[in-house]
Amino acid sequence: MARNGDRRWAVTLVIVLVVALGAMFGVAGLRLAQMRNVPMAAPRAQPVQGAGPTALEVSTDAWAHPSAPIVQDVLTRYFDAINTKNYQAWASTVTPALVSQQPESTWRQGYASTTDGTIRVSRIDEFGPGKLVALVSYVSVQRPEDGPDGLKAARICWRAAFPLVGNPPVIDMGKPGSVLLRGAC
Repeated sequence: MARNGDRRWAVTLVIVLVVALGAMFGVAGLRLAQMRNVPMAAPRAQPVQGAGPTALEVSTDAWAHPSAPIVQDVLTRYFDAINTKNYQAWASTVTPALVSQQPESTWRQGYASTTDGTIRVSRIDEFGPGKLVALVSYVSVQRPEDGPDGLKAARICWRAAFPLVGNPPVIDMGKPGSVLLRGAC
């Protein structure tokens, strides 16, 4: 009799282990498939024409950073200000030094016809105490003459590292940690 009880216990244990292992492999396989299909930090596909949607997206990877909500807020306000041609709103998202480098008349001239879209924050990292960097990709469309120096194009694909400093953070472009990669697209 005791032998039958031991056998049932062993069979039950084997069944539980097989089910548990199957569940673990199934979850791991599903997670791997999700990562392959939609990489967390990958830029979204470029629109065929135009800038694409103007709403800012935050990847799962970036959203995992504790500062994601405040980074999303400042970057949303930054791109919205450019798209609505609101200099005062833009000035509230960048450092005073950047505002002094781009007074309103210069800023308006540079962004006169610009619309930014397909905006995605793929990663947020700290690069020093109180300093963050957000990796952002986006598409801008503008009259070619309104394009940046060295790239007078109607449509530009950007990959940028936006340094953010302070509390609440503001964008500190042109300083260590900022990178702009751009090309006509």
